Amino acid sequence: MSAKGAYTPKHVYSVAQIQDIIDFARDRGIRVIPEFDTPGHAGGWHGFPGLLSACFDHLGNSMLPNIIDPTQTQNWDFLLNFFGEALDLFKDNFFHFGGDEVLDDMLQCWSRNKNVSSWMEANNMGNDTSLLLNYYYKNLVQRVQQHKNTTTMIFWEEVFDMNVAIMDEMFDITLRGHRAILSTCWYLNYIRYGPDWGYIDGNGTMTRGSYYECDPTNFNGTAAQKALVLGGEAPMWGEYVDGTNLIPRMWPRASAVAERLWSDPAQTTSADAAWPRLHEFRCRMMSRGYEVEPPNNPDYCPDFWDVTLPDYSNGNPSTTSPPAGGSSTTTSAACNMHTFFSVTLAIIFSFLLNAF
Repeated sequence: MSAKGAYTPKHVYSVAQIQDIIDFARDRGIRVIPEFDTPGHAGGWHGFPGLLSACFDHLGNSMLPNIIDPTQTQNWDFLLNFFGEALDLFKDNFFHFGGDEVLDDMLQCWSRNKNVSSWMEANNMGNDTSLLLNYYYKNLVQRVQQHKNTTTMIFWEEVFDMNVAIMDEMFDITLRGHRAILSTCWYLNYIRYGPDWGYIDGNGTMTRGSYYECDPTNFNGTAAQKALVLGGEAPMWGEYVDGTNLIPRMWPRASAVAERLWSDPAQTTSADAAWPRLHEFRCRMMSRGYEVEPPNNPDYCPDFWDVTLPDYSNGNPSTTSPPAGGSSTTTSAACNMHTFFSVTLAIIFSFLLNAF
């Protein structure tokens, strides 16, 4: 399957590599909980013949397939083998089975697919793709529990697609006795101007940011409902993130989420009080060799940028006195600071005049 789903044969994890990651994390008190998004977001799985439904736009033109076809018996054999292997490999009782963003795929790949729609009609579903989605989940849960009945299955809730208020959804989920994890407040891949962990610019008004003020239990529910809230998570989606920018995009902003969720709420709801701590933590990461982005504004870490510059107070660099027994070294400059500022200002004013 990876032969057609990966960018290159090297862009895959072997079973041995995954096991190394799990063992490395476990030795440090970290659990690795996988997510395999199904039935949607499955375009990378097209290497298995017939697994994905053929998709069509409103004109009947073929589209790239992206959702599993649950009407084919052989697909359930594949899913049982695949998830059985994954459950045995990761071992953790928590396992994420996705369920994200399926509405468009249900229309394009199930409703407009003649084979799928005919199967739905024959099984008393009419053209209600939500019934087919429930059929998929019912069969998936049954097969997973048969393989490993201690599995706690995690799924995404379509709060954005359904236009449901987030905290109202937390109320509904816990009211039905389900445990819940909130992620909406902490999407690390979102690109915003400024320190989004602490403040967000809302219509020109500086308001408190969600990283510290977001509380997964802040909804109108009973104590029993709130006890079902496991906590929160900070997702990092990969549309614009890979190995080249993962570390600076994630850190130190993820540290703010960790502090908020793992500390006393009474001590960790103030962004004002948090920013010195976050700055210090960023410097610690820099000193350990991690190139992480500034969390507040342009700043520096004294131990990392320990640079001594020449003294330009008299317009020219000063001569550095050599240590005893050493030779004299003089630093020179191409122009003094007065000349530099004159040239810079001339360029700026020239640009402004040309602009008019």
